[in-house]
Amino acid sequence: MSASVETLDRAMDALVDRVGSTLAETGAEFPYFADPETGEWETTADGNWCGGHWVGLLWLAAEHADDPAATDRFETAARAHTETMAAFIPQDSMFCGMNFHHAGFVGYDATGDRRPFALGLEGADATVAAFDERARQVPLGGLAIRGPEQFRGPESDHGPPGDRLGAVDAVHTSLPVLWRAFEETGDTRFRDVAVSHADRHLDWYAREDGSTWHHAVFDGDTGALERQYNELAIRDDTCWARGQGWHVAGLARAYAETGARRYLRAVETSVDYHRAHAPADGVPRWDYAAPDDEPRDTSAATLVAYGLALLPVEPATAHLRAYGRELLATLVADYLVNDADAPNRGAVLQGCFNRPGRYADDNELLWTNYYLAATVDAVRARR
Repeated sequence: MSASVETLDRAMDALVDRVGSTLAETGAEFPYFADPETGEWETTADGNWCGGHWVGLLWLAAEHADDPAATDRFETAARAHTETMAAFIPQDSMFCGMNFHHAGFVGYDATGDRRPFALGLEGADATVAAFDERARQVPLGGLAIRGPEQFRGPESDHGPPGDRLGAVDAVHTSLPVLWRAFEETGDTRFRDVAVSHADRHLDWYAREDGSTWHHAVFDGDTGALERQYNELAIRDDTCWARGQGWHVAGLARAYAETGARRYLRAVETSVDYHRAHAPADGVPRWDYAAPDDEPRDTSAATLVAYGLALLPVEPATAHLRAYGRELLATLVADYLVNDADAPNRGAVLQGCFNRPGRYADDNELLWTNYYLAATVDAVRARR
């Protein structure tokens, strides 16, 4: 069942409230994850891998705020955080494209200002420069992701080097800035890199049963695949739920941009896997094979709903878009704090960042709030 227009309106109001309370608490810092009981935020000074989500939330809040003073407050904060994040994030990181997309092109859409537009193009150029033509991958790169020591691989303190390590995330974290840059400029190198990466993604990360690998290590000289492994799943034969969400969101966007049925087929197969292995409400455990007493991950479900909201409106996608709306209704009804008296009204609870490392494994996560707000916004726009 889909959420009503009134329900989605109330959800957006709550999410905007949460941006306001978060900004009041964190100031010039970037929120990262919050305690589910107190609502207090752990922060970073520069946004680390996900700062663009905070900028994107600020722009969404500015658009939907109910008074000019709030709009001005959110816009001012969005601009200031954009400057901080852009000065920090390494341009050889697969996260550069995502962050420059949110801070750049989303900022441009909100304001018409050509300065963030230029930042979006800068992110697209950096993503093309980072692309490894032999492996046909935008690799993980050099960003030190904030988290436990376990976070970079099973065989050493920091795992395989980032210049020859691919991740399932990159189909979403790296490609949207390229699709948009091609749309804006007509420069085919942006589209060509996006398509090449997405096609290699199908080869290396998509399994026949619809589940996904987390990482692929490739030879630095030839680009040949050396091995695949799961860093944030239980085992190599299981599936990390948020990785599945990134995969669905990235390939849904690839289909929307190209109309290539290979991407839609992969989305269908992966959504079928998600539905078969998640609990009945569609919000999976952090790994689809995790036992019932393990944490859920709302960020995984939100990414699936977000990806399905990106699909074009056509008969071939109707069943997927309908499921995405059902999933959105569940997230809004059962996982979004919407009590008017709650200090963390607008928080999305039960997010699991890194269960193997026991790090923020049952928390409010910044990116979950962003993708839920973006999904609500997209679905409302189509009503």
